[in-house]
Amino acid sequence: MDAKRKTVAGYLAALFLVLALPAAASDPAREQADSPAQDAISGIPEELSKDPVLYTNENGDFQIEFPGGCGKLVTRANEPDLFGGEKWEDIIQVNHVYCDRFQEKGEGCSVTAVYNVHGEDGSMAGPEHVISRVEEVLSEFGAHIVSQKVVKKDFGNGIIAEGVEVMAKPEKGSGEVWIRGLLTDGDIYILAAWNNRGGVWGIPDYISFFSSFQPWTE
Repeated sequence: MDAKRKTVAGYLAALFLVLALPAAASDPAREQADSPAQDAISGIPEELSKDPVLYTNENGDFQIEFPGGCGKLVTRANEPDLFGGEKWEDIIQVNHVYCDRFQEKGEGCSVTAVYNVHGEDGSMAGPEHVISRVEEVLSEFGAHIVSQKVVKKDFGNGIIAEGVEVMAKPEKGSGEVWIRGLLTDGDIYILAAWNNRGGVWGIPDYISFFSSFQPWTE
């Protein structure tokens, strides 16, 4: 890594520490202008439902192996509308893929990829955008943070991601939620796994899910 990249990496790590999430999730309660809107169910055969499923999104932006029980993946993406005079580079793009393990609600995992997020000054996405996305996921689960840490991943080929990892529990019950938010070259990836009965943290299936993630597979 050259000196400039080291400086940027250190700066990002410091920012993630400064922007540490609160002990309890906030509730933004705001409508998402860039929320995914189009649903589609993949055509993976039923007989594969007990086997891990390697998923690559259609643009080759990322790849991940979903655990057994995820034979049916649901994908969603927002639909940019350029007729209002916008340009492609101005539109936030969201791709979301998730599964309910063994097609039952209450346990599953997901990846949300968010591209072209930028600040008011036009700068590319920063740590604060990742923190905001993670907080939104926590709010959706009604969960509070049990532990958190800054993470850094070197994917090779010059692709380095930094972010935050959170272990959380719902306000009531014994469920567990595991969230990892990553930032790489302005792209945001939010990985999540959950189980209303508990049993997510340290489970081999979910460790493999998080470990298998790879951005830019082309």
